[in-house]
Amino acid sequence: MVSTLLLLVGAMTAVTAAPQHAPRVPGHALRVPQHVPRHLPRHAHRYAHSHASERAPWHVNRHVPQHAPRASLEDVRFLLWTRKNPGDDAYQTVKEGDLTTLGHFNGNDPTVVVVHGFGDHGDKGWPVTGKSALPHSAFLARDPSLFHISELLKLGSYNVISVEWSKLAVSPWYPTAVNYVPKVGILTARLLDWLHEAAGMQAAGVQVAGHSLGAHVAGAVGQNLKNFRLPFITGMDPAGPWFYDNPESSRLDKTDADFVQVIHTNGGSMLAGCVGLKDKIGHVDFFPNGGKHQPGCTIGGSWMDLLTGGCSHGKSHMYWIESINGTPAFVSRPCNDWATYTKGVCNSCGQGCLNMGFHVDRSLEGTYFLNTNRHQPFAIGAVPSPHYEPHYGA
Repeated sequence: MVSTLLLLVGAMTAVTAAPQHAPRVPGHALRVPQHVPRHLPRHAHRYAHSHASERAPWHVNRHVPQHAPRASLEDVRFLLWTRKNPGDDAYQTVKEGDLTTLGHFNGNDPTVVVVHGFGDHGDKGWPVTGKSALPHSAFLARDPSLFHISELLKLGSYNVISVEWSKLAVSPWYPTAVNYVPKVGILTARLLDWLHEAAGMQAAGVQVAGHSLGAHVAGAVGQNLKNFRLPFITGMDPAGPWFYDNPESSRLDKTDADFVQVIHTNGGSMLAGCVGLKDKIGHVDFFPNGGKHQPGCTIGGSWMDLLTGGCSHGKSHMYWIESINGTPAFVSRPCNDWATYTKGVCNSCGQGCLNMGFHVDRSLEGTYFLNTNRHQPFAIGAVPSPHYEPHYGA
């Protein structure tokens, strides 16, 4: 694991060495380490820094490109799908202030904003044929960030807006992507404020769902709305590196919306193969299978691979996508911790069991645990016995 966790600080060094290509934001907006070692010890390319943990992602790869790609906020696009334009390439690019770009947007329909994470895209991977016939796993193998859209439009009449910020979140330049998180959030908030005022978007029907770094973008959206309060955020395994010690204003937090649910699937130390936040930061925090490693996933892989396509990290959006259909449900129990849950102490629903995901009851709060299947359908449905035996690997 250690030898494969080497790419990030190389990217950090590249960013430091070429500040003209690495966008910065004010320190009060996002606390990002400003000093990265320029001179690395002998064999540093083979060994992780001794402080490598969920709080200090310091690793290096000598073969990382030296310059981050040129990109700016002008590269962010907002892609709209509705039931009137559900096709793969039929999205409409909505531009703030330009009513002619609204296309089939209907302010009376609920609006779901989805935000991809580091190394992902908001506009690629659509299989032209068999979009509804293919299983979720086939969809997600092509692009894990987009297939919320198919399920949502099957469920009902929605405005689905994908925040396409891939040029700012390109691998391996994680520090650059982190620096852009608050700016992309502000840009998205401005769009939603405009849609509310100019296009009649009903504020009560708005929700933002983000994965990994996209979860923190979702938080920034909620923090920066001017014309209405964001009702609902879903954070899917929010990214951990560089966010553990950040203040609430610089990461996703339950103050960012009326209701924030967080689905933890890969939270913990990087040395344990985890890249998600393990902290309880929502009104409701779900920890499927304990929230660290997911059944059917191997434990390990490169740090960068974990962020961009890690199995356990990605299971969070797989669970959320499956929950849109609602059957079977991801039924979860309130409990203090995973060890207590697996001992069978939390057999009762107590204050009430919750269905994790799209249809979560927003009137309850707390920490919830559940088991899932190793393969699809992941949801088990009716509350099962909490006895759990982990099974990793394919």
